[in-house]
Amino acid sequence: MTSATRLTPIFVSALLAMIVLVLGGLAPRPEGSTSGRRWLLDTRFDDVRVMGVQTSAGPRTFYYMSFKAVNRTGRDQILAPTFDLVDGDGRISRAGKDVPAEAYAAAMARLNNPLLKDPVSTIGPIGTGEENAVEGLVVWSCDDLTPGPITIYAAGFSGETAAIQPPGEGQRLVILRKTRELRFADPGDLSGRRDEPLGLIEANWVMR
Repeated sequence: MTSATRLTPIFVSALLAMIVLVLGGLAPRPEGSTSGRRWLLDTRFDDVRVMGVQTSAGPRTFYYMSFKAVNRTGRDQILAPTFDLVDGDGRISRAGKDVPAEAYAAAMARLNNPLLKDPVSTIGPIGTGEENAVEGLVVWSCDDLTPGPITIYAAGFSGETAAIQPPGEGQRLVILRKTRELRFADPGDLSGRRDEPLGLIEANWVMR
């Protein structure tokens, strides 16, 4: 990732605002059906791995993963993916937050895929067919080397939503989005673990 596309806090906030406007909001509720009443991209999520990187602030640890999305819906769609990583204590880490350019460069070098796009470049229209597939890189800061079981929620690959009215007077309507849930076993101590895939134990579509 070049310095021209570095994810500054202001730029990330602008991107997230656009995502909410396009796809209708986000609310935590990891349960739902697998039926697709609206468009759904054909997706592949590759192994999640851990890497150590020497950054300008010193040595740090990061999770990284690549993905591929193919539009087989018959019409152009808008791709605006977001990725949340939830650890065993329920702490949520948004992909790209506090991730320096050195981490993206290190992950790109490891994956050695010339088709991989940085997070900013994956956002936008996605045409139909394999020839218009989008392959992207996802990186999270790893601030706890004993995270416990990990769950990743990948949103923005489906247009299906559900409106939920919370109980209680005056509560605002909540919009849930169809989201890919990836559950991983407890990896143990990550301090000596480098570039080995985490153990995926379950993958589901949920409403969140």
